[in-house]
Amino acid sequence: MPPRIVTLIVIGFFIAVNASLFYSEILPRMQAGQPPAFSVDLADEAGNIHPAVNWKVIVRGEEFLKLSTGVFLVDGQEDEFLLWAEFLPAKEPNKQTESFGLNKMKSEFRIHRDGDLLGLTARLEIKSFRNLEFPLTLTIMGEISKGMFFPVVSTESKLGERIFNLEPMPVPISGAIFQPFQPVHRVLGLYPGRTWKQPFFDPLSMALSSGISQGSMDQGIGTIVAQVRNETAYMTWLGKNVPCYIVDYIGHDLESTVWVGIQNGTVLRQKIKLAESMEWDLIRIN
Repeated sequence: MPPRIVTLIVIGFFIAVNASLFYSEILPRMQAGQPPAFSVDLADEAGNIHPAVNWKVIVRGEEFLKLSTGVFLVDGQEDEFLLWAEFLPAKEPNKQTESFGLNKMKSEFRIHRDGDLLGLTARLEIKSFRNLEFPLTLTIMGEISKGMFFPVVSTESKLGERIFNLEPMPVPISGAIFQPFQPVHRVLGLYPGRTWKQPFFDPLSMALSSGISQGSMDQGIGTIVAQVRNETAYMTWLGKNVPCYIVDYIGHDLESTVWVGIQNGTVLRQKIKLAESMEWDLIRIN
C-alpha cells in the first residue's frame, strides 16, 4: 500500500482534473443561453505591466487602420480593470474606403473583477466627413449606477464647443457585453452549437450619432444572438494552422463573425459588417 501522502496527492490531482473538466466543459452547457463570462488573464494582473495586443484592420483588401487593445489594473484598486482600444490610421487613407478621415478613435471600459460594468469613456477625432473637411471631436462618457448609464456628450468643431446630458438609459451591468470595435483578448467556455443572447454596446457609434443629431441616440446599443458554428475551421496565424471556433453575432443593424482558438480561447479575428456593404476585418497580429 502506498504511503498516505502519495494517496492524498493522487486524490487531490483527481479532484483538480475533474473540477477543471466540469468548469470548462460541463458548466457552460448547464448555463445554456448565458453569454461567456468576462475574465481577466493573469498576465493582465501581474505587476500591472499593461501588455498591449495589436491588430490590423482590413477594409476592401487594404490595411485601413491599426488597432491596439489592452487590459490593466486601475491604479490604487484591487478589483477594477480598464479595457481600452485605440484606432489610428495605418497610412494615407484610400478615398474609396473611408467615410470619414480619422485622426484617432479610443474607448475605455472600467470593469469590476466580477464582470460588472462601472463606467466608460469614448473619444472620436475626425478631420473630414464623407470627403468634406470638417474637423470634429466627439466624446461620450458616463458612470453606470444601479443598471443605468448616465451619458454626457461633448462636441468640439469650428462651430465651437458644446456639452449636453442625454437621458439616462438602462444597460446590463455584466461585463459580457459585445463591443463591435473592441475585441476581447479571450473567450472561454465555447463548444459547437452553443447559443446565447447578449447586449451589444458601442459608445463610439453612440457618440457619432448623438453628436451629429444633437441629442438623439439611435445607434450603438441593442441585443444580439450569438451562435457557435457546428463545424470548426483552421486559421493561419503566426505561421501555424490554428483550429478555431467560429461565432456568429446577429442583431439589429449588426453582423459580426469572430474566430476563437479552440486550445486557449484566444480571439484571433473579428469581422464586422457595416452599412453601405462595407466590412471591417480585425486581425490579431501578436
